[in-house]
Amino acid sequence: MRIRFTPAEHGFPFANSFTNHVLTIPGLGIDLTTAGRCGGMAAAAMDYWYAGLAMPTDPSLPQDGSLVADYVYSRLMDTFVDNGLTYVHYATSLDHPTWLRGKGVARMTREDELPKLTSRLESGQPVLLGLNQARSVTDLGNDHQVVAYGYEQDARYTYVLVYDNNDPGVEVRLRLTTVDDPGERDIVGSNGQVWRGLFVEAYTRKMPGYLTDGLAIHDSTDPRIHVVRGGGAFWIPSPAEFDAGGFHWDGVLAAKPGSLCHVARHPANGTLVRERGTDPVHVVYGGKAFWIPSPEVFEALGHDWDLIKEVPQGSLGGLRQVPLDHTLLRERSSDPVWLVQGGTLHHVTIPDVMGRLGLEWSCVNVVPDGALAGLPTGAPIS
Repeated sequence: MRIRFTPAEHGFPFANSFTNHVLTIPGLGIDLTTAGRCGGMAAAAMDYWYAGLAMPTDPSLPQDGSLVADYVYSRLMDTFVDNGLTYVHYATSLDHPTWLRGKGVARMTREDELPKLTSRLESGQPVLLGLNQARSVTDLGNDHQVVAYGYEQDARYTYVLVYDNNDPGVEVRLRLTTVDDPGERDIVGSNGQVWRGLFVEAYTRKMPGYLTDGLAIHDSTDPRIHVVRGGGAFWIPSPAEFDAGGFHWDGVLAAKPGSLCHVARHPANGTLVRERGTDPVHVVYGGKAFWIPSPEVFEALGHDWDLIKEVPQGSLGGLRQVPLDHTLLRERSSDPVWLVQGGTLHHVTIPDVMGRLGLEWSCVNVVPDGALAGLPTGAPIS
């Protein structure tokens, strides 16, 4: 089973290549650093998912001082506070059970954590997942944090599907025996990584303040001002439009240089938008706005009139002409499902293709009839 979460849509597009300067004293030549912010990226991805925010599309690493980099770092610290003792417990536990030191990592993983993980996923929630490799507290830097969004089981193994921020946009599968087997205790990832154990982490959702709906924001080196809707930044093209939108100059957030590179220029999938002072309503999927031609179609698609977001006049023209790759689409009265790859639509001809591509039928976005006409099409995927 899979929940409606995919690494391509809900994971960050950049890899976890951060460097953390824990202690820097320039005059003495001291620069104590650690590598990576996996917990921050995993927790932030879940924050975005719960809040219904669009992920950025820029694959470059955000620089320290920028909004996203600093938010990821703060969430990393949160995961340390919430889960640090559990990492220490796993690192100081043996693989196998002993009378003095408990059931061991292998059995804790399978008897305590795996049922907790599958239950959480069955309830439709992504899971912040800790992966243990360390065998002492000095090796805790070898542990990792990911987001689990599905699992499969056969007669012997459980396969946990995760967004691993070291491998952006890729479905990573963790294989482990469902029942403890002393002859096969390793957890093996499809990306080649091997782990001793896993556990469900404590997670409390937060909201990135810089993506508050209706916030006016600009890069401090760029005079252009944007308004945030659905996690995406829409350009406000003129002072007159700024005033007409009810914004205030002293309420504009001036972000550090480069920050807006990692704020999407489109809202999250399913966001309903209407330009200020106009009637047409659009729904956005894959960064493209699809016109909804009538109230009857609007309601037939199951949309809510109260969720329409107002954007500046002329701003819909800045959205994509073709949806982002990995977007799944279907017209309301038609059966064919289309996957966008390489800027073209490809008909998904058989159900097995979805599993092979790491996609879920619940991720198919339904648009009005005729909305896909005119988009480029390529060879079917079979």
